[in-house]
Amino acid sequence: MNIARCLDALLEQSPEDIRITPEWVCAIHRGIAGELFPDWAGRFRKTDVQVGSHFPPSSHEIAVYINNFCLDLDERLRHLQDAASIAELLAWVDWRFQWIHPYKDFNGRTGRILLVALGYKLGLPPADPAASESGKAAYLDALRSADSGDIGPLTELWLSRLGSVD
Repeated sequence: MNIARCLDALLEQSPEDIRITPEWVCAIHRGIAGELFPDWAGRFRKTDVQVGSHFPPSSHEIAVYINNFCLDLDERLRHLQDAASIAELLAWVDWRFQWIHPYKDFNGRTGRILLVALGYKLGLPPADPAASESGKAAYLDALRSADSGDIGPLTELWLSRLGSVD
């Protein structure tokens, strides 16, 4: 229900009014996790974590990473040209947000709402940002490739999710 409420509120805005900032990301997280975890929802994690074989940035670095993520995203939005550049942007956002892993929990859900917001902002047809059960292994492999510096497989997944968007 909380995710649906966040998505409804997002779609009530005009796409050009959506500005993805650290405060916006925290508000989304608070909106989906706040009822369950009022003590920490919408606040960056205070402990270091390991996600599979990945060690996200230390907790004391998260605010800087998220701020830089938002600034980088804003700049990348200015340079989109075609379906390939859009898919590459979505792949980068998908990977980078999960790589930072800013919250104790609900990072995947927050990241998916972020991707829906970007699709809406860019005027894209609805695309499910979540990997299907059958595509989950390929998605996780693509994220690991991105962790190693190769965003190509994740970009290809996003191209297939979007179909042709020119």
